[in-house]
Amino acid sequence: MSFNTSDNPLIFNPQISQKDGGLKRSHHSSGNLRRSISVEQQEMPRVFDTLSNVSDSFLEGEDNIFDELPNEQLKNEVIDDGAKLPSTYVRIVSKQMVGIYISVWVRKKLRRHINNLKVSPVGVGLMGFMGNKGSVSVSMSLFQSRMCFVCSHLSSGQKEGADQRRNSDVYEIIRRTCFSSVFDTDQPLTIPSHDQIFWFGDLNYRLNMEDADVRKLIALKRWDELVSNDQLNKELRSGHVFEGWKEGVINFPPTYKYEINSDRYFGENIKEGEKKRSPAWCDRILWLGKGIRQLSYERAEIKLSDHRPVSSVFMVEVEVLDHWKLQRALNCTSVAVHPEIFLDEDEDLDY
Repeated sequence: MSFNTSDNPLIFNPQISQKDGGLKRSHHSSGNLRRSISVEQQEMPRVFDTLSNVSDSFLEGEDNIFDELPNEQLKNEVIDDGAKLPSTYVRIVSKQMVGIYISVWVRKKLRRHINNLKVSPVGVGLMGFMGNKGSVSVSMSLFQSRMCFVCSHLSSGQKEGADQRRNSDVYEIIRRTCFSSVFDTDQPLTIPSHDQIFWFGDLNYRLNMEDADVRKLIALKRWDELVSNDQLNKELRSGHVFEGWKEGVINFPPTYKYEINSDRYFGENIKEGEKKRSPAWCDRILWLGKGIRQLSYERAEIKLSDHRPVSSVFMVEVEVLDHWKLQRALNCTSVAVHPEIFLDEDEDLDY
C-alpha cells in the first residue's frame, strides 16, 4: 500500500468485508498487494510511475493497473470449473512528500464504491515544517465506512529525549492533518474522526537497551525481551501517544539498521568515525477502529535498503447500505389505527 522511499518499502495489504445487519447486505472481498514489491524480487510492475500524482478522481491507464500474483495464504477467486482468475487492482491515488510516498490500490470491482478521496501532507522536519519528516494521509469512504491511511517518517535518533521528539511529531501530525472541504461538511476532517485508521511507516522508535545486550538477544531470538524494552511498545501501554491504538505481535527480528545487500546489522564491524546504531524495530504498522482483524504481521527479506520492509494483512468490516431494503421500508403502506370504544353493560348511548 505504501512505503517510505528514502528508507524502505513498506507493504500494506488490507482486505475488506462488509457488515450485515439492519439495512445492510453482506459482501466479501479479500486481497493481497504484495505484487507491488515481491518478496522473491520478481519483475517490478509499473506501479511507481508518477510519484507526485494526486487526484480526487480515479486514475486511469495501463500504468495504474496490475494483476494480483498467486499467494499461498490468500487464494485468488475461483470460478465454477476450479480455474483461478487473478484479481485486478487499480490505483486510485498516490502522493509523495520528499521521501514519504503513499499509494492506495483497490480491486477494480470496488472502485466505484470509493468516494470522498482527499490527501493531506504534513511536514514536521527542519524548522518544524519541512517535509523531510512528517506524514502523508489519505482519507476516503468505502461504501458507508470512513477510512484513513497515514504514512509517516518520524524523527530519528537514539539519544535521550529522541523518543519525545517522535511523540511530538505524532501529536503535530494529528493536530495539523486536515481533510477540509466546503462541499462535504459531513465528511471527516481529522484523522481521529474516521471509522478505521491505519498508521504505518518508519516511526523510528528504538530499544532502551545497551547495544551489546540487543545484539545478544537478537542472536537468541528472544523477541519478547526486546519488545518489552521497545519505546513504541511502552508508549502504546502508557497511553502517552497513540492512545487506544493497536499493533500485532512482533515475531521477527528488528528491521533496522542493516548493511546494504547484507544480513549483517550495521555496527558489527564499525569503522572509525561511523555512528554506532543499535538494531531496532523502526518500521511499524498500527491501527485504530472497530471491525479490524489482523491476519498477519511480518517482514520481508529484501536487501535493497538498510531497513527490512514490513507488511500486514487485515480483514476489515465496513458498513454497506442495502438500498433495496431501505426502499422497501420507505414504501410500507401507512395504516390508520382507530381506538375502540368499550361501553359498560348498563351504560346507554345518547342519541
